[in-house]
Amino acid sequence: MGMVQGFVGNAWGPIASAMKSQYGWSDQTTSLLAMWMSAMFIPGALLFPWIMSWTNMRFVILANTALMALAGVIKILSVTVISLDYLLYSATITQIINGFCGAVPFSGVMYVTVNWFPTRERIVATGVVMATLNSGIAIPFLLGPVLIPEPSENSTLQTHLHPFITDDKDHDRHFYDQRLLWYLVIQGVSMILSLVFVAIYFPSRPQFAPTASAVTARLSITEGLCVLLRRGNFWLIAFAYALTSGTFNGYGLTFDVIMERSNITQKQAGLLGFVGLLASVPTNILIGSMAAFFSRWQKFLNVAILTVGTLSFLGFVAEIENWIPRDMAVVWVFVRVWHNVYHRRSSPVVRYEYRIKPPS
Repeated sequence: MGMVQGFVGNAWGPIASAMKSQYGWSDQTTSLLAMWMSAMFIPGALLFPWIMSWTNMRFVILANTALMALAGVIKILSVTVISLDYLLYSATITQIINGFCGAVPFSGVMYVTVNWFPTRERIVATGVVMATLNSGIAIPFLLGPVLIPEPSENSTLQTHLHPFITDDKDHDRHFYDQRLLWYLVIQGVSMILSLVFVAIYFPSRPQFAPTASAVTARLSITEGLCVLLRRGNFWLIAFAYALTSGTFNGYGLTFDVIMERSNITQKQAGLLGFVGLLASVPTNILIGSMAAFFSRWQKFLNVAILTVGTLSFLGFVAEIENWIPRDMAVVWVFVRVWHNVYHRRSSPVVRYEYRIKPPS
């Protein structure tokens, strides 16, 4: 479910250049869709924990995947039944739904790992889940530019596929309509299948409680929030997580728009995003596996790794903005390090969760 949510949430950023040239979208349109994705996460993050407090995980996951399936149906209908003239409206609606549903796979992982896994396996489990989320976000960076290329790349492709047809405007639009149909249908079907798989098998609780704390009563949502808001360490971790997540997500969801200003093509931007995210997958699992053995050094490691990530990000910006002579090999290195570090940003939150003792 998390992989699918990441896949559909990052649908429009990697093909921003093609949408601009063929459907009249602007950079502001892509940014607005990214904004809806991020903004709707807030009400979802507030509502789903409250629902979970009086139901169970299966009900929440089913409700979440049902909403995602609804967004998938809207995606499919927007390119098969409804006119493409209303594409922006359907894209906005689906981004709102996907953003609202994002709270469960991105935040619910903490609930699952604490209640379903023994203490020493929790960080590894979190690393695996985050790796699947990253894989889902990476898919559109590869699939999008391949299915819906920029006009310059599309001209060469059409000439090769249709050597006896001239590249007139009508044919070009038909080509993009067909590719967009496949792109959105793939996303819609994946969202519907996610609901089917969850409905077939997703238990409400583990068969056996992994630890005593997993079955210990928790504070209510209101009481828990009051306790957290009074803890200074919570605000430090929340600020660190929000700063890194906001920077990364803001760049990631509008990556092609930002790269276009620096004369980097949609295909190059897609490869940068795909390889960077893919590189973070084994890193999440590896660091999650090693974290339990370096618990005494967590503070030092977090500060050191985030420092390296920040410097890599600044170096990446300097290269892209031509503040220093651009070398694409160096850009690739910066992107790989930056993605590896910033996708480890969930570690402090997880470590904090494990150090909170439930009330007896």
